Amino acid sequence: MNKSGNLMNLPMNLLMLFMGVVFLIALIPGLVELIDSTQQSDSLNCVGFEYNGDADNVLSYNSTIGTKSSIGCVAIKLYIPYIVLGVLIAGVGMIFYGGSGGQNQQMQ
Repeated sequence: MNKSGNLMNLPMNLLMLFMGVVFLIALIPGLVELIDSTQQSDSLNCVGFEYNGDADNVLSYNSTIGTKSSIGCVAIKLYIPYIVLGVLIAGVGMIFYGGSGGQNQQMQ
């Protein structure tokens, strides 16, 4: 087997992983804003949510309304860590696997 081709792709795969992580970091503020809008008292009303750090804001958690979905609140809070974990696992898998399945075939 010719494994030198796989070694040549390692820097390219590392670069792709780096670019993916940078792109993900750039998207995180938008995702946080989207997630905050779903935790507000006019939507899910998640327990402990404070709008912009101000507990007295109308969009912060309101105990008189009641929470619409506690499972939804937990899922929303885990949204960003699962995306980051998925990108990292996919990136590391791409580096170890070689990027594409066609390069791992035996040359004849």
